[in-house]
Amino acid sequence: MGIEKMNYVSLYRKWRSNNFAELVGQPVIVQTLKNAILNNRLAHAYLFSGPRGTGKTSTARILAKSLNCQQGPTINPCGECANCQKIKGGHAVDVIEIDAASNRGIDEIRELRERVRYAPLEGRYKVYIIDEVHMLTPEAFNALLKTLEEPPAQTIFVLATTELQKVPMTIISRCQRLDFSRIPLVEIKGQLKKIAQDEKITVDDKALDLIGRSAEGGMRDAISLFDQLISFCGQKIGYDDVVNLLGTADEELLFKFGEAIASRDLKLAIDLVRRAIEDGKAMLQVTRDLVGYYRNLLHLKVGSGELLDLTIEQQQRLKEQAQKYSLARIKMILQSLSQAELDMKWHPHGRLVLEISLVEIVDDGQPVATPQPVEQPKTKTEVTDLGPLVKIKDHWKTILDGMKRKSVFGYVSLREGEPMEVTSDGKLVIGFRKGYSFHKERLEEAKNKQALEEAIREVTGSPVAIQCIINENGQKSGISVKSVADFFDGRIV
Repeated sequence: MGIEKMNYVSLYRKWRSNNFAELVGQPVIVQTLKNAILNNRLAHAYLFSGPRGTGKTSTARILAKSLNCQQGPTINPCGECANCQKIKGGHAVDVIEIDAASNRGIDEIRELRERVRYAPLEGRYKVYIIDEVHMLTPEAFNALLKTLEEPPAQTIFVLATTELQKVPMTIISRCQRLDFSRIPLVEIKGQLKKIAQDEKITVDDKALDLIGRSAEGGMRDAISLFDQLISFCGQKIGYDDVVNLLGTADEELLFKFGEAIASRDLKLAIDLVRRAIEDGKAMLQVTRDLVGYYRNLLHLKVGSGELLDLTIEQQQRLKEQAQKYSLARIKMILQSLSQAELDMKWHPHGRLVLEISLVEIVDDGQPVATPQPVEQPKTKTEVTDLGPLVKIKDHWKTILDGMKRKSVFGYVSLREGEPMEVTSDGKLVIGFRKGYSFHKERLEEAKNKQALEEAIREVTGSPVAIQCIINENGQKSGISVKSVADFFDGRIV
């Protein structure tokens, strides 16, 4: 007996938003487009930018339905009429979707310019949806620009992109730009719960947390992963199932790594690597998970935990662990782990790379008390010259607090320096260790320098000029803080 063929529809296609009410996580964009339809203030071209899987193409289709629904224009397309059904099925003659990644040349855009002159055949508007528009060639962009400058009546363009910086400003300036944000974890979980209930799937809350975090704010990725888990597990999905499918480090393993590193227990840290391997975890993924874990600790350490998609219980547990680390040590750990992640992409022994990184992290050469030079008797003049420096050092914490109120970035950099001397012409010299030139340069910026001078004047009662130097005799940090900053800007949301 042969296997009966079934027409399976993926969960993402089945649960794709069909109207504005179903669009999750983009309230500002929904309200903007609704008002435009209600008030007849439609732009001739829209630019939808944002991360993948956040609803750009779905929103474009919903807009097309709203304009061409036989009961419209309306903010609530019926979904039942011939036009709505054709748009949903992808074969409406007046809604043309173009994948710029595959049709990126000038010939395709010239063809578009020829077709755009004709009036709509079935609906009120012709809607051109150009996905991944940043992939067009410069020549194609120039050809598209001509059409955007003189748009035909009853024609609307929707350009969608995940890389806004690659779209020429000449194009951006001729569109109404709408920025799609990553969807909050709570809304992703809510949608997954709704799908699970409808599909009669049992899934625990921790599993939903992990699915949502793995999707990094993309609803499409979350639903696709959920669909894959159903194929993998059947009708009941647990936290361990998600961990096994993703090959990620589970929450408890990461916490144990954090405890081992905090207590400098190298034997336990190396043993945790062994356990991860025995559980089938990929070393590259474990390293990525550790980077994410210490990023969480960093945010909780500096008081920006509200930026993290964590439950209250998770935040509390991580806050307690963050107290066992200094800010400088967390930064060093992130630097070492992110370098290990990069090295693993070409090194044949990923386990060895992580183990060496852990050795460096645990045995990180923390500065020990160094012998102080014998203090020479001071002349009366020297004691007088040192007076302002002593006062500044005694009130350094107050100066730091004042700087924090005036400039947060300046405050972070000032924490890495120390007052060294007051020169004969009244300048306060602040020294930074080797490897901390990023902080030196940032503190030398005019606004930060001025803020520091004001903070010192508020404490000492007299103006003091600032001079920043690299202290060649200081402890070498070995940490490139700029590279950590670059890492967060380019890699993590």
